[in-house]
Amino acid sequence: MTTRTPILAIAALLALSCGSAHAALFPVTGAITVNGNFGDLPAGTFGNSSYDPATGQLSSGSFVFPQSSVTVPVTGLGNVTVIYQLSQNAPSSAQVASDGVAAMTPVAMTLSVLRIDRPLPIATEPCHFSPINLELDGTGAASGLDLEDRAFTVPQTTDPCGGFASQINAALVGNSNSITVHLAGDFTPPAGDTDKIFVDGFDG
Repeated sequence: MTTRTPILAIAALLALSCGSAHAALFPVTGAITVNGNFGDLPAGTFGNSSYDPATGQLSSGSFVFPQSSVTVPVTGLGNVTVIYQLSQNAPSSAQVASDGVAAMTPVAMTLSVLRIDRPLPIATEPCHFSPINLELDGTGAASGLDLEDRAFTVPQTTDPCGGFASQINAALVGNSNSITVHLAGDFTPPAGDTDKIFVDGFDG
């Protein structure tokens, strides 16, 4: 045995413990309904994260979305275009069970209303709705990870929102909300009986 042998052995063990997965940004698409107003989510990402097919574990990462827009009725203004951005407050992870059932740890998001157009732009910053707590569950497969929350709440903002806080609260706040997300990638479930997920997602 040479002096290099222990070093090579340690390196091999580290490689095995890390698996073949590498951290990546998974492309994300989906749709969102806020207070009954439906819109497609802008193309985003989830990461930097990695999926281990041996355990079904998606490591910690965050959703990142660019700015987008949706048309909503605002009291006193009529139908206006709201320029908004969704951001995640803290990282989350997910688990895919052997039967394909998947759930993500609780996701806390912030909805920032950047401005409203009617048709001239009206600045609304700061105008943040947070936390928006999502309980995402669904299925994992070789075709991707599909998750949804069919009933989340948008809380009221206490920000001034350019003097339109009451109108924007009336337009966005409520419980008639849902979201679906699709993470592109291979999320093949692990083999064996490793289902530790409740149907309604993670507890707590």
